[in-house]
Amino acid sequence: MAPLNIDHLSPLQKTLLITLNGRVVDAARRRPLLSDAKAVELADNLDYDLTTVKLTSGVPEAVAIRSRMLDRAVTTFVREHRDAVVVELGCGLETRRWRLTASQDALWREVDWYDVDFPEVVELREKLMSETERGHSVGVSLLDPSWTDTIPKDRPAVIVSDGVLGFLSEDENRRILRRITDHFPRGQLVFNAYTRFTARMNGRFTKVVGMPADFQGYGIADPTDIVALDPALTYIDEQFGDAAPERDQLNLAYRLLAQVFANWRGQARRGVWIVRYRF
Repeated sequence: MAPLNIDHLSPLQKTLLITLNGRVVDAARRRPLLSDAKAVELADNLDYDLTTVKLTSGVPEAVAIRSRMLDRAVTTFVREHRDAVVVELGCGLETRRWRLTASQDALWREVDWYDVDFPEVVELREKLMSETERGHSVGVSLLDPSWTDTIPKDRPAVIVSDGVLGFLSEDENRRILRRITDHFPRGQLVFNAYTRFTARMNGRFTKVVGMPADFQGYGIADPTDIVALDPALTYIDEQFGDAAPERDQLNLAYRLLAQVFANWRGQARRGVWIVRYRF
């Protein structure tokens, strides 16, 4: 395959390169936390110099750890609902389906996967990745309520999002959340959240792909803020990267900091912060 040009993508759409590069950097390490070979394959097939996507210290580790945490949340849900649908909001070049189904475990036999993103991103994704029988692409903006039209509404669903909700406004998040709870009969929503402080810093991290340096994302002070946007959601729990088992694979300095921050809720929320809700 000739490398694919992505100059047509908007800066917002190109933020997929940040998480992709985080997984690529992790995979190149002697002891990777995630070891995402599929991410490396995708990067090799892009006509884009990922070395220009500068990641600050700790970002590759954070990307890998939150990927592991979200993977575990999806797996836990599917173990309890063998006929589930997995819906990846703002999927970008996420490779969760390949990571989790690589073992050919019978657990995934009846699970359908729906990858939702802008039409341009889904087109790129389809060129890079071969579809599977249980994989379905949805090239519709999340702000268009028709994004759920092709997704079953009679099966339990786990809705997973790695980053996208933090790029939307409060009102946009409210609309998306209510679309989820209106369409799906039951399930869970799991995503990485940002504090208001971290959200205000968004542009500093995403300007490497063309986002405005002063861009501010959406952040919350407490997980119950999401319930306020849609009372049909019930808060389950929050999990911190600083308490994740992967922290034991970090270097000594990171391990010591993580042990301190894991017991300091306010600080832990500024790192990898995963929240879960049921509906």
